[in-house]
Amino acid sequence: MPHRADRGFPRAHLSPLPTPRVERESGTVPGVNRPPDRVYLVGFMGAGKTTVGRALAELLACDFFDTDATVEAAEGRSIEELFRTRGEGYFREKEWEALASTSLLRRVVVATGGGLFLAPMHKSFIRRHGTSVWLDAPVEKIWSRCHEAGGRPLFTTFEELVALLEARRPRYAEADLHIVEADRDPAAVAREIADKLGAAEESA
Repeated sequence: MPHRADRGFPRAHLSPLPTPRVERESGTVPGVNRPPDRVYLVGFMGAGKTTVGRALAELLACDFFDTDATVEAAEGRSIEELFRTRGEGYFREKEWEALASTSLLRRVVVATGGGLFLAPMHKSFIRRHGTSVWLDAPVEKIWSRCHEAGGRPLFTTFEELVALLEARRPRYAEADLHIVEADRDPAAVAREIADKLGAAEESA
């Protein structure tokens, strides 16, 4: 079954998204009935939010939603191309529409774009609607991933990346949880997040 990120998102003049599929509840620790309805992975581009997010969604038996992928699917072009042809302001508007649509979803893990959590309006929305998890990663790992992917619109050199990351770190630190991805397997990172959420599915 395709992930919900593959289905796009509603605009204000369209009908609401269909009700997400019903999933079994994860095993829980005492005193916790189920995982948060929405878990938002935040952090710098290239930190592994999409990969870990998919692993976490599978672990918790819930849906997965990627804001960047949703925007790209709706616009028919990459984030880099949107920045180049329409500008950052246009992209941020579409990014907000994608984020806002998650309020209609239940039992979902959301991978957000690198700059999404920085805007006060976005941060406030996430705090109202779910739990935020800052997925951190070593700068060398981020650079390697971004370089392999063909670069990103906000930096072109390692020095620019370092400066941008350091400027953003204090705001990422406002997330509810902080997880260091390092060189671990995505499944192990997902398990740590689930444990800290108090909602890890019992081992088979």
